[in-house]
Order: sequence, then C-alpha cells, then structure tokens
Amino acid sequence: MRRQFLKGLMAAVAVPSALRAQGLSDTVQLRMASFNVGSSWYVYAVAIADAVKKAFPEGTGFEVLAYQGGIGNPHIVHNGDADLALSFAALSNWAHAGRLGFAEPMTDLRGLVGNLAAPHRLAIVARRDARVGSLAEIAEGRPVRLVTTARGSAGELLARLALEAYGLDYAAVEAAGGRVTHIDLPVAIQQMRDGQADLLIHNVGFKHPAVLELSLGGAVDFLEMGAEQRAFIAETYGLSDGLSIDAGEYEGVDSAIASVGYPTSVIVSKRMSVDVAYALTRAICEGAETLRSAHPGLAEFDPARAASTAGNGGLQLHPGAERYYREAGLL
Repeated sequence: MRRQFLKGLMAAVAVPSALRAQGLSDTVQLRMASFNVGSSWYVYAVAIADAVKKAFPEGTGFEVLAYQGGIGNPHIVHNGDADLALSFAALSNWAHAGRLGFAEPMTDLRGLVGNLAAPHRLAIVARRDARVGSLAEIAEGRPVRLVTTARGSAGELLARLALEAYGLDYAAVEAAGGRVTHIDLPVAIQQMRDGQADLLIHNVGFKHPAVLELSLGGAVDFLEMGAEQRAFIAETYGLSDGLSIDAGEYEGVDSAIASVGYPTSVIVSKRMSVDVAYALTRAICEGAETLRSAHPGLAEFDPARAASTAGNGGLQLHPGAERYYREAGLL
C-alpha cells in the first residue's frame, strides 16, 4: 500500500466504527499537497496518508500530490486544487496576510495541525577556502559569490531576510564586487562543491540530504547570525528564534549554530467541512506513532503542541480541528 502512495496513486482506506460515530460515515476523496517524490515533505504526507487510512471510511481516497512546496502549497489549497497541504508556519502567515512571496491575502487558510516536524532553519553555508566569517563582511565591501534557490522559493526568501537583517540586499552584494545566482538547489550545491560559489543561504531540515552531502569532507562552514539579526527576522517576519543547527548534524559543526526558522504544519481551507477537518485532525494526532516512525524529522511530533498558535503560523484553527483539540483536552 505504501508503494501505491509513493507512486502518487489513489488508495482505498478502511475505518473503524469510532469515526462513523463522530459523524463521518460517508467516503471522501482527499488530495494533499507535499513536495517532490523523495523529499522529506513527501514522506511526511505518505505517513499522514497511512494514519488516515486506518481511520476513514472504507472507499475513501487519499492522493499525495508530489508538488509544490513552501510557496506553492498555500496557493494550491486556496485555489481548491488540494484539500490539505504541508506548509511552513511562517509562510502560512505570509500567505494569509499577502506578504513577501504572496501577492494577495489568502484569508480562507486555516490551521489543522501545527508543529508537525522539526523546524527548518536558516543556514548560511560558506566554502572554507572563501574565508567568509559573517554576512556583515559584505557590508564592509567583501565580494562574495552568493547562490540561492530560484527566485520566489522559500529558500530564496530566507536569503533575502538574512541579507536584510544586516542592512543588505542583492544589489549590495553586487556593489561590493560579488555575484548573486538563483538556481535549482542541486545546481547550487554543485557550484559550491566545485568552487564556483562561495556562499549558499537556504532553509534546511534536520540533516538535509543535499547540504549534508556538501558538508562531507569538512570543506564548508556554517555561519551564525548575530542575536540582533535573529531577533529582527523573528519580530519582523514571524520566524522562531532560539533554534539551532545542532552539533554533529553536519560534518564540521562541532557546536550548535544559533539560527531562526519555522516548523512544518498542515493547512486546509475554511471550505472544508467540520466533520472532515475533525476526523483528519484526530487521525493525525492519534496516529502520532505512525508518523514518528516514518522519518527522523517527525520523531518529536507531539499532539499536545499541535494546536499552538505559533506552530500554525498564527492561522485561525479550522473549527473541526478546534473541536478535536478541545475534546482531547489539548486546547
């Protein structure tokens, strides 16, 4: 059955009578937006599908969509092309408010499950032979060859925020004699490896595979942002401070690197029925063991934190989710 989900196929799922007693007696067809096959988010979505298949009426369909990621997923839910989606908490907030990468407010978005996974964090990765110690050096005229992911992607937006925290932007990097390149992450990693780029700024999950590979051999350093800059990003853009890239997480990281970031959450539209939202929230929270065993990033999922305002990006909880959390004593 897992293989079917990995291929993005529809899967029939069986349900105990317990949920039928809660009013969800009819089958539903659900689509969940995640990210590329093989990504951590795709694995998370498959794990959610496994939890749901144990709890929904027989004949219910649950399709895991292998797209579109941090920026695209709120759009997909807002447009009705998916019923639920994984989202970064801060980006959910930006989407709702129409900030940064979101041109128009998506006020229909609602929170379902917050703090699903270990937070993604802002990583500033420098080639060791480039001898860059801080982004502040750019403001002092230090030329660097900066690489980010494609314009408008979540990683690229974080690069902008990191530079802004130091009073910089892409024009300032170029004015200092540097260069800014926006490309797909695999190409960015290769440019860092080949010495065609000095600095990569990206959002990384726990032991992000591409960044982990880049760190092998100890050829890169992870730069720490100053406390003032971290506080600026947290206060201005709603990211969480007090996070870190852990010691031993990547080769060459011998002590924790303080950073900012955001947890992954599950979002829906207010158009979803109360019964379906309730049943989904219950299936995910009461299927916590299924999720924890699916991926290291889900190992710390705690339903007691799922209703958190910050963990849901400040989104209003869907009434169905709120109902479950209140009944379960989690709100």
